Amino acid sequence: MAEPRPLNDFPSTDEAAWRRLALRALDGRPFETLISHTLEGLEVAPLYGRATTEGLRALRRDPGAWKIEQRIDHPDPAVANLIARSDLDGGADALTLTIAGAPAARGFGIAIQGPSDLEATLHDIDLDRVPMRVDAGRHGLDIAQHLRRIAQERRLTSASLDVDFGHDPIGDFARTGASAWAPDTIGREAAALSRVLRDSGFSGRFFLADGRPYHEAGAGEAQELACVVATGVAYLRRLEAQGLGLDEACKEIGFLLAADADQFLTLAKFRALRRLWARVESSCGLDPKPIRLHAETSFRMMTRYDPRMNILRATIAAFGAAVGGADMVTVLPYTLTLGLPDAAARRLARATGLVLIHEAHLAKVADPAAGSGAFEALTEALYMGAWSLFQRLEQQGGMIASLEAGLPQALIGECAAARRAAIARRSLAITGTSAFPNLAEAPVEVLPFALTPSEAPRGTPATCRPLATQRDAEPFEALRAASDTCLARTGARPRILVVCLGSTPAVARQGEFARDLFATAGIEALAYTATGTPDEVATAFRRSGCRIACFCVTESLPRETIAAHLDSLRSAGAAWLSVVGLSRDAALSMQLAEKAVMIVEGADMLPTLRTALEHADLGTIG
Repeated sequence: MAEPRPLNDFPSTDEAAWRRLALRALDGRPFETLISHTLEGLEVAPLYGRATTEGLRALRRDPGAWKIEQRIDHPDPAVANLIARSDLDGGADALTLTIAGAPAARGFGIAIQGPSDLEATLHDIDLDRVPMRVDAGRHGLDIAQHLRRIAQERRLTSASLDVDFGHDPIGDFARTGASAWAPDTIGREAAALSRVLRDSGFSGRFFLADGRPYHEAGAGEAQELACVVATGVAYLRRLEAQGLGLDEACKEIGFLLAADADQFLTLAKFRALRRLWARVESSCGLDPKPIRLHAETSFRMMTRYDPRMNILRATIAAFGAAVGGADMVTVLPYTLTLGLPDAAARRLARATGLVLIHEAHLAKVADPAAGSGAFEALTEALYMGAWSLFQRLEQQGGMIASLEAGLPQALIGECAAARRAAIARRSLAITGTSAFPNLAEAPVEVLPFALTPSEAPRGTPATCRPLATQRDAEPFEALRAASDTCLARTGARPRILVVCLGSTPAVARQGEFARDLFATAGIEALAYTATGTPDEVATAFRRSGCRIACFCVTESLPRETIAAHLDSLRSAGAAWLSVVGLSRDAALSMQLAEKAVMIVEGADMLPTLRTALEHADLGTIG
């Protein structure tokens, strides 16, 4: 067996040599085509050198692995208790109590009407050993009082009750446009209650600067960070106004960021937040201390169709958050978009963290990205972009005043519009939904509970334009839902005849593109290779039973030939025709627009797919 080659025996190289090789591979295309940009305009280069300087290390508050924080959301408190105990026995080491009516409950959540319901939920759970986060929306203060009462009854007063109460009135204000508290009263009751909780043995955070309202509205990474930091500073000011010292006030604020399937940006985002808050603390004259940073896998990225892909998305998201330094990671069960998750879905959610910790050994290194040129550059870019935006929010008078003025909504709206456009063009692909759909997917099991809407706050002493939230996949899911309706009503999905004019590899590739595209709308494609006359193609169309058709062509095919086939199928009764395979310029120069829809890669596909469904006799698409 050959001896391993010494590291110093490899030839040395530099960036200039790499660029020469890259330019050779680009075959005449400019080097700039290798540079990409996020939806916020952040530049992502193809190559980074080793970082020469490092910012604040992204270290967890406690050394070692992050906590696997399992979401508990069954409406029945007694059943929720059984589930929570099973999750703890199965490897979870922290819980997220999701209360009915909270925005993050997603239509489910534990029904807590009083202390007895919460006691039933927490029966036989050691509160002094199991860290918890409360996700209660506007019920946060009530849940805090109930928990205090339970702790007193159990005589737990040893300052070991690690509960983050998740009180985020500013986030609720951003979501709904209304607040149950006047801006100048936010913090008054909370400050008094937080003191009582400290005296009762609770050591967690009372406020939560939550990034989910902004992420789910389509915010970019820097925008989410800026809103979270501005929210944290707003709570810091309000606690200080109630007599808490700044150091003590900082201990009452926790943070939560959404983690999505872009592992590089997710990792950099979590690292950047620690640097941002350290700068806030330094600006206050404090020595920076590790923050309590929660992560929850993104609900925005989850899909209803091919939901098993959500398992892969959540794994990547959890990886990014964990390596980025999150203290607690909640993985949403992969079926949450379809209903209340069952035991199997919950097991997969917590097992994701178990595999990353115990088999992938991700927790063996405190900050694996430290010193990496790419990750340090991304972290720095997010840090600088978020700090600049944070300063703009502060110039408006802080987070609440900025929301009232509409600044975050406007900036997030621009980024969300760019995201929606990229999804519609399929340049931002969603596997299983807008790309590579599976029309024969097997159903998944969920528990039989109906959705209930989140509760609107009572009283509106301050108003703002609410952030509009939408999962990324929803536009394409609406098309698939219309196809499902047709299947339920008629026993068959809408169909399209995909006609390849010729048998060349180029035409075959166009046929694959067309079949995949129409399947994203739930339209089944019947493939047909045309080697005969237009009349023969028309006969095949009549036999297919389809009402719509798509021709796959190449630039070299005579325009008269394409026109003849289109006319033939129109005479055969085709209600809608389209052509794939002509470039945008060629399509514009042709005189075929009145005969068929020209489908060009990179264009907005949603209007075309809606029209195809309508002409396939599905009626109007919602």
